[in-house]
Amino acid sequence: MIESVFVEQLVQDCKLSYLCGAEWKERVITRSVLSRPGVEIYANYFRFYEKDRLQIIGSKELHLFFMLNEEEQQIRLTNLFQPNPPAFIFTKHVEAIPELFFRYAAQYQIPLIQSEQTTTLCIASLSTYLAERLAEKKSMHGVMMDIKGVGVLITGKSFVGKSESALELLHRGHTLVSDDRVDVIQTQVGEIFGSAPELTERLMEVRGLGLIDVVELFGVGAYRKKKKIMLIVDLVKWDPTHNYNRLGMEQESETIFDTPIPKVTIPVQPGRNLATLIEVAAMNWRLKSFGRDVVQDFVDKLNSIVKGEQK
Repeated sequence: MIESVFVEQLVQDCKLSYLCGAEWKERVITRSVLSRPGVEIYANYFRFYEKDRLQIIGSKELHLFFMLNEEEQQIRLTNLFQPNPPAFIFTKHVEAIPELFFRYAAQYQIPLIQSEQTTTLCIASLSTYLAERLAEKKSMHGVMMDIKGVGVLITGKSFVGKSESALELLHRGHTLVSDDRVDVIQTQVGEIFGSAPELTERLMEVRGLGLIDVVELFGVGAYRKKKKIMLIVDLVKWDPTHNYNRLGMEQESETIFDTPIPKVTIPVQPGRNLATLIEVAAMNWRLKSFGRDVVQDFVDKLNSIVKGEQK
């Protein structure tokens, strides 16, 4: 299934405004890449015209349009509008939009939209917005937290203690992203983000207490809408027959879409403070990201000792 965004959603979320064509607001956008049809306008070269993209008209494109005579202008607009792109967006410094654009917009029922940003900023913001909205999504069972700047996805079976651990982390000043279900997207390989479903934003379910609003209880700093997933902490019930990784010499990972995410497995048993363990796991990951690997340092020291004894 191809993800899509309605033109109306784009206008509302990106604070754009209609020049004309608000009645065609349910036209769909399926591409996050944008097009600036300067070559098409000036040279009438439409062999590689990206007709399925939003068309961005800045002052440069409009200047090229004004360099054409009236007959050429009509030919160019026919070739621009006839393939049925989602919409045309005019950027901040575009002035005196030709009436011909409005005539063709009405003929082909394609909205003309105004942005208050310059062309470069407009393209950057729209591309970022569409990349997130059109990215492939999946829903994962777990809790997403921001712990000292590290995006941590806490996973595990029901009743293992995910929400209770998250509540303790909130009490310590960390930040909730999502409880129970996490919507996950990949904007590009290596960039995985987690967020809460719209229905459960700011909410946590704590057995015995029910639903709580973390912002009302802990303040606005207790919640953020999305966060890059940097570490997965998997909580599992303690199994005395299992040989758990004690030194951390083997780095686990879990692949989400095309991106491998570092993973830590923490066995759960009575008496273990899970919130502290998750907090330390996040801090240790951050230390590794700065180039400090305690396990490797230990191995190097051990090897030097062994070599010294062998001499």
